[in-house]
Amino acid sequence: MKKIIIYITLVLICTTVSCTKDFTGLNTDPSRFASAAPESILTGVFLNTINKLESNNISYLWEYSHIVDPAGRYLGGDEGTWKTMYINVLGNTEQLKKLYVGNAAYTNRVAITDIWECYVYAYLVGTYGPIPYSNAGKTNNPDVEYDDENTIYTSILNRLKADAAAINVNGDKVNPDVIFNGNLTQWIKFANSLRLRIALRVQNNLPDVAATHVKDVMANESMLMTADADDAKFAYGTATGSQSVYYTQLVQGTAFLGTAAPVMSDYVFTYFRSYHDPRIDAYFQKAATPFNITDTLTSTKSSLHYIVSYPIPHLGQPKTQPSQTALTDWGLTGGTFIGATVPTNFSTMPAALTASTRPFYMMTYAEVCFLKAEAVMKGWGGSQTADQYYYAGINANFAFWGLTPAQASAYEAQNGIKWGTAGHGFNYDLGFISTSIPADNMTKIWLQEWINFYDDGAFDAWCLQRRTHNLILPPHTNPGNNPGVTGVGANYANLPDRWFYPVQSEVNTNPLGYANGVKLLGSPGDYVFTPLKIEPAYTYPNWPKTKVFIDYSFVEKWYGNNIEDLTAAGIKYSVLSTY
Repeated sequence: MKKIIIYITLVLICTTVSCTKDFTGLNTDPSRFASAAPESILTGVFLNTINKLESNNISYLWEYSHIVDPAGRYLGGDEGTWKTMYINVLGNTEQLKKLYVGNAAYTNRVAITDIWECYVYAYLVGTYGPIPYSNAGKTNNPDVEYDDENTIYTSILNRLKADAAAINVNGDKVNPDVIFNGNLTQWIKFANSLRLRIALRVQNNLPDVAATHVKDVMANESMLMTADADDAKFAYGTATGSQSVYYTQLVQGTAFLGTAAPVMSDYVFTYFRSYHDPRIDAYFQKAATPFNITDTLTSTKSSLHYIVSYPIPHLGQPKTQPSQTALTDWGLTGGTFIGATVPTNFSTMPAALTASTRPFYMMTYAEVCFLKAEAVMKGWGGSQTADQYYYAGINANFAFWGLTPAQASAYEAQNGIKWGTAGHGFNYDLGFISTSIPADNMTKIWLQEWINFYDDGAFDAWCLQRRTHNLILPPHTNPGNNPGVTGVGANYANLPDRWFYPVQSEVNTNPLGYANGVKLLGSPGDYVFTPLKIEPAYTYPNWPKTKVFIDYSFVEKWYGNNIEDLTAAGIKYSVLSTY
């Protein structure tokens, strides 16, 4: 144990230097490193990775997902992600492979190490675009060149295929294994399922590569995730240092912008309301202080119309109140739900999701079902029809959250959710976005996949939106004066396409490599609104010229059309007037 502690200390010291040029300088005494079992190092690698993913969800990616709403800004990245991933994660995995590649006693552990590297590199290239890859950790040259996105994705896919093939289920194991508890078959399934996810992600920029890999994994579906028992998740503990970051930051600390809990976005709230989605009660808990709405109802006992006030159990938070400029552009005098406060009137994340031991889910069976549905739609294989995989994904997601098959069936029977049907949804509260769902089935698959990414899969929700632009997302309407972030102007911020490269780690210490990365972006500068290669061509709405109107219909008629419906539901109400 003493030697492991020394090792970790060395890693922490190295986090203050450029992560690419000093990659190989970590733990240069191989005898000291090798004296610890590789799984001791891997456990730290897993922990460092997942801790950073949870931290990024809180600070950045929940905001991007439009499911959880921190009501902050579209921030464009930090130094910590680059340093953590290149030093504390990839620096360690590279050292492990140098020590154990070719040693038959460590074949499976080397393959698992490489699978994890692919998982991390997919996160980095999906966040920044071009990054150090082929030369990262392989040279002491202070200038480490970047690789382009297509080269990286092609390599990752090939590596995952080789890793899955290399694992012998009767061979050596990671022990302890905090991901799959020593189940080597599940590591193979994770590698193949991750390959399916990434291959579909790159279908716009690498269509032939995507088709080849999707067809390959779909030809042997039994080696993809086949049930929730196969879910890839990291198990947190109760001891200090092993607890969930959601817990340490949101429960123990005040990192979440001074609030006690994350809240539901009004955007996903509108979808929940439009299609009577029972997941609203599983994903979020009811508001601590219900929000009172004013509604017009009829009565079964009278011909009068009643203007009444009554509380509703859930409410989603707008990203920001519009700036005065936006209000002027749209001819409005005020924003929506101004009287609501965080988190009193908004629906918050359940305490169970921020518990110290709650696992982090990297990939679930439900997601794999939706990926397989998309693969069938593309004509890239599948033993079942696309709609069978689609419904299996919804059923799996409902079961994951403790909802019943009957609830899933009722949800699936609605127009817009039912395969091949169109559904009418409510308008977003500012009126310029509708949650109506067309009859197009690919749209349905992507919509359900997006909802499934709550709450750990915010990065993958970001990737899904960028590669499909399936959702018309509302802009931040008071983002601050940072046109480098907004790409539209100071008053309207669209979803970022990528993150800035970190100044301390790369701009200052690896200037030639950094310049090469910007060049590979095909952009005049290091901008967060430069589309990555996974994205199709897309033009955002002209928000200042958009027709906007306040529309509260998505919260009205919550319990029914009549005042008797309120009474039947046990809801207290006040009659304000009649006519």
